[in-house]
Amino acid sequence: MKKNIITLIFVILVILIGIMLFNKEKEIDDTRTDETEFAHSVVYDEDGNLIYDTSKSKEIEKTIENITIQGIVELNHNGYIYIFNGQHFGEYGLEMKEYTRANINNKKQECIDYCTSEKYDTSYIKEGDIIICTGDLIKYKYTMGNNDFDTRDNSIIVLKSENFDEIKKETINNEKSVVATVGDYYNTTGEIYIKYDVTYKEYNLPFALKFNIKDDTEIIGNIIKGSKIKVKYKNLNTTLDELELKKIEVINDNEI
Repeated sequence: MKKNIITLIFVILVILIGIMLFNKEKEIDDTRTDETEFAHSVVYDEDGNLIYDTSKSKEIEKTIENITIQGIVELNHNGYIYIFNGQHFGEYGLEMKEYTRANINNKKQECIDYCTSEKYDTSYIKEGDIIICTGDLIKYKYTMGNNDFDTRDNSIIVLKSENFDEIKKETINNEKSVVATVGDYYNTTGEIYIKYDVTYKEYNLPFALKFNIKDDTEIIGNIIKGSKIKVKYKNLNTTLDELELKKIEVINDNEI
């Protein structure tokens, strides 16, 4: 009798272990299925044209050699420096034609400070800095806009974010002679992205500020994307993040 009970217990344990192993294998298969589906995700536009295919993500469309690009650093981590072709404001942002989106291989290149010309390595590059570099831009056929960039043996010019903020502040403080552009405008929410073009030394370094138009904001003219505008702020003696709009005036090209 005792022997039969031990045998029964052993059989039950084997069954339980078998069930556990089966469920674990099923979880792994499900995960593999999800990964496979993600790995082969395909995106088409409204006309049925293929715009994104991860299975072809490394199919090169073209390589532009010996080109100088610039972008705002969003990440310097794990061997890569990622630059965005514009500015992010939280999860939203504004793309600008002057900037390029790219992944740059961090090879500990020589970095030169834009303002002081002092030399560093790539650990000097932080989020929010602007970097300017020359090399080969590799564009892929079916990606969401990411490119690879090979700096080759060229140095990377770094404009630190704090110095860029000083340039921004100096630009808006000179509001009487500065013309801005409506980078984007959402009439239903009152959100507006104001783009400033500024040349510092030899490079054009545009930047954008995001605002919510309020009831007391004076608006002259019809605001549309791309409009040239003059802007007045309530108080210039504050930080960029705390600026508030006082007046927006749409101007014609012959008024500039």
